[in-house]
Amino acid sequence: MTGYVLDARLLMDVLGSMKMPGSWFQVWCKLVAAQDPAYHGVDRSKAPRGYVRINQRDLQKRCTLSAASVSEPSQFFHHIGWMRTAKPGVLQLNPWLTVAGTSAEQEKWQKEWNAAKGPACVIPAPAYPAEWRAERAKAKKEAEAARRREKVVALPLRRLPARKASA
Repeated sequence: MTGYVLDARLLMDVLGSMKMPGSWFQVWCKLVAAQDPAYHGVDRSKAPRGYVRINQRDLQKRCTLSAASVSEPSQFFHHIGWMRTAKPGVLQLNPWLTVAGTSAEQEKWQKEWNAAKGPACVIPAPAYPAEWRAERAKAKKEAEAARRREKVVALPLRRLPARKASA
């Protein structure tokens, strides 16, 4: 069997029921499309089959979104185990979710995912993206408040050495 190996109906149902911004869906679709060896503009020489060679800037350009609009869904998809960073600029989408290849390749990539201790895949509840965003915002506020509570220690003033008069 070749092509995308996955129960596409199930994944599309999950994506359709998740209450997430449309830009997140767009980012996921571009990542899935970039798995295809025939996908235009992806340099296959720098990433083996089953992996996606794409950085945030390229993804931003493909989606015509801002850096923040690409970064946040990427962090979310990492968080729920739908993708991992194999090395800088090379991503692996969870081979239990989607694979552009054969069943044998899917099995191989699943072993690689496990060997790399890839995160377990989570099929989130519909409201989870909003909960995740709220939790991140709360943690950010708490970190900022803790930073502001830190006591600022004034450094002693250094005296400049006195200049000697020249004769």
